[in-house]
Amino acid sequence: MRGWVEKLKGKGVAFALIALVLVTSLAGVWEELELSIYDGWFRLRGERPAPEDIVVVAIDDRSVGEIGLLPWPRQVHARLLEKLKEAKIVCFDIVFDTPGTPEDNAALAAAMKAHGRVVLANMFSFEQGAGEMYQVPRFPVKQLAASAAGIGFANVPEDIDNVIRSVTSVDTNTYGRPFPCLSLAALLAEKGLNPNSLKYAGNSSLAAGDLLIPVDKKNQVLINFWGPAATFQTYSYSDILNGRVSPDKFAGKAVFIGYTSASEHDYVVTPFTRGNMVLSGALPTPGVEVHASAMATYLSGEFYKRAPLTVNLAILLLAGALSMAGVARAANPIRGLLYLLAVMAAVSLGVFLSWHYGRYWVNLASPLGLGMLIYTGMTAENLVRTEMERRRTRALFARYVPPAVVADLLQHPEDIVLGGMRVELTIFFSDVRGFTSFSEDKTPEYVVQRLNEYFTEMNAIIFKHGGTLDKYMGDGIMAFFGAPIHYEDHADRALAASLEMLERLKELNKKWEEQGEPLFNIGIGINSGPVVVGNVGSPERMDYTIMGGEVNLASRLESMNKEYKTNIIISDRALKYLKHKEKLPGEITLLGETSVRGMVEKVLIYTVKTEKASEAE
Repeated sequence: MRGWVEKLKGKGVAFALIALVLVTSLAGVWEELELSIYDGWFRLRGERPAPEDIVVVAIDDRSVGEIGLLPWPRQVHARLLEKLKEAKIVCFDIVFDTPGTPEDNAALAAAMKAHGRVVLANMFSFEQGAGEMYQVPRFPVKQLAASAAGIGFANVPEDIDNVIRSVTSVDTNTYGRPFPCLSLAALLAEKGLNPNSLKYAGNSSLAAGDLLIPVDKKNQVLINFWGPAATFQTYSYSDILNGRVSPDKFAGKAVFIGYTSASEHDYVVTPFTRGNMVLSGALPTPGVEVHASAMATYLSGEFYKRAPLTVNLAILLLAGALSMAGVARAANPIRGLLYLLAVMAAVSLGVFLSWHYGRYWVNLASPLGLGMLIYTGMTAENLVRTEMERRRTRALFARYVPPAVVADLLQHPEDIVLGGMRVELTIFFSDVRGFTSFSEDKTPEYVVQRLNEYFTEMNAIIFKHGGTLDKYMGDGIMAFFGAPIHYEDHADRALAASLEMLERLKELNKKWEEQGEPLFNIGIGINSGPVVVGNVGSPERMDYTIMGGEVNLASRLESMNKEYKTNIIISDRALKYLKHKEKLPGEITLLGETSVRGMVEKVLIYTVKTEKASEAE
């Protein structure tokens, strides 16, 4: 259980962020960003040559200038149809729903019948009545409708950001059967298929003859866009009407006729025309080109399909898991960022390739957003946790080890031994001989002042050699070497500190003697072995200390100095841990074998005889 807790440590923020992004993704918060990225794929792919068998006839400003103000007499359109008699199909993106004159209607109807492959547009408007919204169809006048090879609605759906990315292939609200959109009606007429033959083939496609068109639950299909405005071959209406363009240009082609004049405001935003038109050089797209793009998509079969919710959620969770794993394993924020960027690049590349080659649209904004949030959250949480640990480490060890060791611990926290661990180290005990008699006739202030002076000097030496001050016990000192930072030469450090303490005591005694004050003599016990080290106490007060039989032995050795009239006693166990006996400033002398109270086995004890140590006795 503890192992799992350690593995999950620091990942709580990541799990919370994954849950947050999942919820916001389901709520549609990321949708506009997803749509923008989808548009970006088109711009990244770039423009492609539009199919040559689909062209646009533009009712542009020049045509208005030459022919006259709109709307034109329908006889004008009849004359145009005569010029387009070789076209495979002609589709008007114009709703002829106003009555018109009988002569005009008759002329256009006759031209349509003569051509035989003319498709007209209708519109659905929405009106409110009795508290409800009604869909009201606007159809061409009957005379024209009867002469048409097909009729389709010109309404095109906009997404929440007012961009057109799809067309509604059929409407089922008005007639109770699939009624085609303008581009699909043109396709059916081109293939000689009756619009009434349209039917659902399962829940996700429409069928008519050999046609099979995928649709979603809204009867919509994501269409391909070959580029911005004028990507399809476009001819001016007046150029054709006045003979400046040969009718042969339209032989065997599908011709879409619609407004591009600024006065008609029939412009839409597509994936290629979003953003700043001036800076990007992308002109607004006339609505007629959307219908041309839709028909080209139907003919080529290059439909785009959006991944279902389950796939998008799976990609989101995968991106979150990879980001969390990488950031958690990174040694520092820079490496975490590099890993995150690698993951984001891989996911982005995979999504683009899926879109480009498979025409399969997978969400990317939410996975990228989740990755960035996980990196930011985990990095911030790790920095806060690290700072809290640094403060805790500083507060914990500042009393026990010198500032330099604290700084080293903060730089290398992996070296810290904090609790409940068995560690091999060296234990040090010292005590002032005859301190009780010394303090009997002294004032408390003097005793404290003398002890503070002594402890200050001794403590500095312990810290100098990397020792940890465990506690002061009256006039005694307990310390250990080898934790919280482990040193292989912990026994050498303890013995070196002991010899330097005796040397420093000699200097203190000389000063006190000159001042006419009593001198100090100390005994030191050193033992090495495995002990339990860690924080011991209550939540209100904890001490970093050591426990075990080896600690008790070191304490007993210190007290035996009086019996052997020595200043240092070292156990044979500590002697085994010494790495550099040859560097000692004195000779290690065997004192003998002794029984220690509380221990079964006898212990060999030694001392170090030096000239300086002898002078301090």
